[in-house]
Amino acid sequence: MQIYLIFTYKFSMINTYGILWEQIKGGEEVFWFKKKGGKPKAAIFVDYEHWYYGYRNNFQMKPNIEEWLKELEDEYEISRLYIFGDFSKYNIGMDLERLKSLTKNVIHTASEKDGVDKDFTDVIMLDAIYRSVADKENEEVYVLFTGDAHFTKVVQYLKELEKKVVIYGVKYGFSNRLKSEATSYVEMPRQSQEKNHYNELILTSLNRLRNKPKTTVTYGKTVKSVSEYNHVPYEKVKLALDNLLKQKYILEKEQMGYRGHMVTVLEVDWDRLNADGLWTEAE
Repeated sequence: MQIYLIFTYKFSMINTYGILWEQIKGGEEVFWFKKKGGKPKAAIFVDYEHWYYGYRNNFQMKPNIEEWLKELEDEYEISRLYIFGDFSKYNIGMDLERLKSLTKNVIHTASEKDGVDKDFTDVIMLDAIYRSVADKENEEVYVLFTGDAHFTKVVQYLKELEKKVVIYGVKYGFSNRLKSEATSYVEMPRQSQEKNHYNELILTSLNRLRNKPKTTVTYGKTVKSVSEYNHVPYEKVKLALDNLLKQKYILEKEQMGYRGHMVTVLEVDWDRLNADGLWTEAE
């Protein structure tokens, strides 16, 4: 009974937005998805606000949705992809056209009605999931990108229908209750993605200094500069730099400072970084 109450509530909310569901149903499949025999059919639902703001606020990263979708395509036959979000804010709004190039099922969830909450992303996404089940497309797998506990009931409902429910959520914003209900879950960004992100921040900073020979590039200055410039945690930059030193992509050497004192400076092996695919020289 509780599920049906939620279901009815979502319908009433969506109806205040007119033909939203017709917009969703009328969308087209992602243009580069390929149907491949033997793979389970999957429906994908993405709360892009959760992904975008979770990455920006906690990791100073941006979602790489193209990479994620390619990864899913290796495992599933993707029958439909829906992306939900309030794109009225400038920063997240910059991603809108890129998302539209992946699917026409990009749903802008902001309300312009007076006295109505601006953001109904969860409500609209929940309604879309329930209605997709009613469409009887017979997807075996539902992949959700969200961390909100509000989705716990719909996950339970999908599992009652013998659907596999895979949930991706951003670290530090991923409900433990939601994790416990999923068939399987993945915390994002993965450790390797986060590591690569901090490596790139460090190398970009050091690359800017290559044409400034009078600049003394030291360990401490580098960590402090990268942390402050990118608004990222000092300890995470320090850990990433330590790993680059350990792998000998960056070396420490002694040289005479401008005041006649010996100082320990950083020297980057750009050729090795380039050969190992960790850095690409700009043309």
